[in-house]
Amino acid sequence: MMNNLRYEQSVNDDDVFDRLPDSLIHVIFNRISDVKTLIRCRSVSRRFSSLVPQADTLLLRVDRVVSATDPVDADSPLLTFLRSFFKPILDLVSPKPLHDPARSQRSPAQILRGFDRIRELYLELPSGDLRLEKGAVIRWRAEFGRTLRSCVILGFRTGAVGGGDLVGGGLKMRVVWTITALIAASARHYYMVREVVREHEGVERVVVGDREEEGTVVMERDGVRECRESWEEEEEDQDEARASPSNRRGVWWGRSNRTKVPAVRMRMRHVPRLELSGGVRMDGATLVVVKPINGGGGAETEAEEEEEISGTAGMAFGGGVYGEAVEKLLKSRSYILEMNSF
Repeated sequence: MMNNLRYEQSVNDDDVFDRLPDSLIHVIFNRISDVKTLIRCRSVSRRFSSLVPQADTLLLRVDRVVSATDPVDADSPLLTFLRSFFKPILDLVSPKPLHDPARSQRSPAQILRGFDRIRELYLELPSGDLRLEKGAVIRWRAEFGRTLRSCVILGFRTGAVGGGDLVGGGLKMRVVWTITALIAASARHYYMVREVVREHEGVERVVVGDREEEGTVVMERDGVRECRESWEEEEEDQDEARASPSNRRGVWWGRSNRTKVPAVRMRMRHVPRLELSGGVRMDGATLVVVKPINGGGGAETEAEEEEEISGTAGMAFGGGVYGEAVEKLLKSRSYILEMNSF
């Protein structure tokens, strides 16, 4: 009887979780993936504190987009003086807040500095970037390396009277949709993807989406490699631009705070009314596949280019209603437009 009590006591005194190997805890942390949750896990124990930074698959939900290169909010000299004068009194009457890396370091690159083995990263923005007219819906997916590699845009209207056409105002509206999606994608690439890739040498894949599922920027392994290889050339371009004011607007990463979109060719398809399974209807359904004119792919003939575009578009949104819409739109006639870099 006494031996059984001693055995039970020894089992209770032993933390069963400590028996788990580090490799299994890594798997658990990668399944959790949420950066803010993992930051809190570091306070659980010394072991957790040492293992959390080794998580290699992360999800960071961003409440506010701030670049790591942006200056911190600057106070006026008067406000700074008043804060320094009243700080001792405030410390006496209010408790000192706990240090929260997710709040004090606002940019994604800064928040992620506590993780040293990131391999795959998903960044989630609080909302989409586009401000559309009532009833318009846009879904887009862009892939980047140093700059844009491809962009697939699906647009349609809900509750519209008629679907419009590609003549006059209809075409103009869809070109505006395309341009705004490309600007949103290039801004995400500039502000978020490049900074993370620069700070974390082990990163192999970065995805930037949003909670509204409006748009997604993707950089795969070969795109990450291309981006890194271009940094030295980019820095030389920036040095040249600073030395020559007339050339400042010609550099790839200019003062516009977004990645420059190269000259592109757009294949646009349009169906006034698209009937989908489950009774879903899209009015004015439009599919645009954007590729750079130079270096946009390996297709040599129009048939090969069409096959390449179909593959790019078919993989953009997966299955579901959007995948079905893309599949049907690919069967319709295409119109080719070209656009200069901007």
